[in-house]
This record gives sequence, structure tokens and C-alpha cells, in this order.
Amino acid sequence: MKHDLWIIFKDDVQKIFDHFSSTFDLKILFYSVGGEIIKVGHNRPNSLYCRLTQDKLFGINACLDIDREGREKAKKLGKTVGHFCHAGIKDIFTPVFSEGHLLGYIGFGQFRQSGKVPPKVIAEWIQRGLDPAELTRAYLQLPYFSKEKEADIKELFSFLFNYIVSQQMIAAKGDLILHKALSYIQAHIDGPIRLGDVAAAVGRSRSTVSHLFKEKLRTGFKKTVLDSRFDKAQEYFRTAPHLKIKEVAEKVGYDDPLHFSRIFKKHRKISPRQYIRAMARG
Repeated sequence: MKHDLWIIFKDDVQKIFDHFSSTFDLKILFYSVGGEIIKVGHNRPNSLYCRLTQDKLFGINACLDIDREGREKAKKLGKTVGHFCHAGIKDIFTPVFSEGHLLGYIGFGQFRQSGKVPPKVIAEWIQRGLDPAELTRAYLQLPYFSKEKEADIKELFSFLFNYIVSQQMIAAKGDLILHKALSYIQAHIDGPIRLGDVAAAVGRSRSTVSHLFKEKLRTGFKKTVLDSRFDKAQEYFRTAPHLKIKEVAEKVGYDDPLHFSRIFKKHRKISPRQYIRAMARG
């Protein structure tokens, strides 16, 4: 079982990041220490350009590798850094530290710094018999930021983030018991998750664990489990589109796909099928 530390934000912080994302037309992702995507701001899909190059040129594993390089670079330098992917678009990564502990990472992108698709990318695209106009249109849909503009955005983001940390708006502060409880939930996401089992796993009473969730996360144990199941389901919908809704339901602990769909829609305000279609449309 992994014991990654988790980034846990209060509600106001999530709103700050969502507004930042909308203002600059950027996708924001929140990662655990191990690189697992915890949450995607506004549930935004990858850009069309990213999906095209990933599906028809480089593959998902190459994209995951380049993201990992960006996170490692940010961790090593201990600051916000920009990182180009193999398709020629840029992402920015920030390591999240609290009391000396690495809690995870925040990444945001995808933007371009050129008026045309990188020559190597367009050459490989044409070599595979694909329409260069299609790729160029998708590339030009990306937001454009000069190096100077990128520096301003990074500076603004760093200012916002430092303020958030200074105001203790990050709820997770190296609390090992909470992290163990969250790790237990993730490790058992495909089956029943009971408060008593989690309490036994972390060596505390049921009431202590219940209070811990309410104090640190500002929500109850049951709601946390539900959110974890649905966050994981959305991750499957994004990264494994070949899976059927029934298969995803089973992977997040639901034997009845209809019941899963009803509960998912109740809490996420969108049905699984609608979410999948939104991801496909971009």
C-alpha cells in the first residue's frame, strides 16, 4: 500500500484555482507525491492537440513520462518550472510542500510559444499519412503565451500559492494518520470501505477517525469515500476510454452499474455517459 501525502484544499482554494484556470484558459491538475492525478480543475479534458498527438503519434506512456520529468524537475529545484512536452507544448509544475513534507504537485498548461507546429512533429504527422491542416488547426486553438507572459503567469501563480500556504488554507499538514486513512481508501476503492476497517488500519478508534475527517477535510467519512470513488471513476473515463461504464463501476466498488450511474449523477451533476461524451468532445 502506498502512503503518499495528499494535497487537501479548503473550498475557497479550489475556487481560486478554478478562476485562475478560466482566466488563462489553462488546465490545472493536482497530483499525489507518486504522480497519481487526484483532481482535474473544472474536469477539463486535454486539449485537442494533445489528444491528437497522444493518440496518433506518441502514445499515453510517452506523455506520462514527460509529465514525470516535469514534476521531478520542480521537486529538485523546489520551485515552479516550465517544461516542454515532446509535442512542443508547455506545462508548468509546482511542488507542494508543507512543514518540510512534499504533499504532491500542481500542474497547469497546455499552451504554445510558437505560431506553428514544431517541424519534427508536423513531419512525423505527414509521414504517417495524416492531414497537416487538422493538426495545425488544433495547435492554433491552444492559448499562446510569450516567454515574458509565461514568466508573469508563473510569478502570479507563485504569489497566489504562497499566500494560500501562509494562510494555512492547505488542510493537510503532514498528518500521517489522515494520509494512512486516505491511502487505505484508495487501496480498497474497488470494494466495501467501512469506518471500522479504516480505524483498525490506522490504529485509532472509529470516533477519532470520524472526527479527523471532519476537522481536516471539512467533510464526513462517507462523503470522502464517495468523492474518492467518483474521482477514480473519472480518472478511468479520462485515461481508459475503452472501458465500459459497467467495468469502471466495478473498479470503484459498485456491482450495479445503474446504481453507480444514479449516485454519480446525483453527486457530480452529470451522468457517466455525459461525462464520457464531454471528454470525447474536448
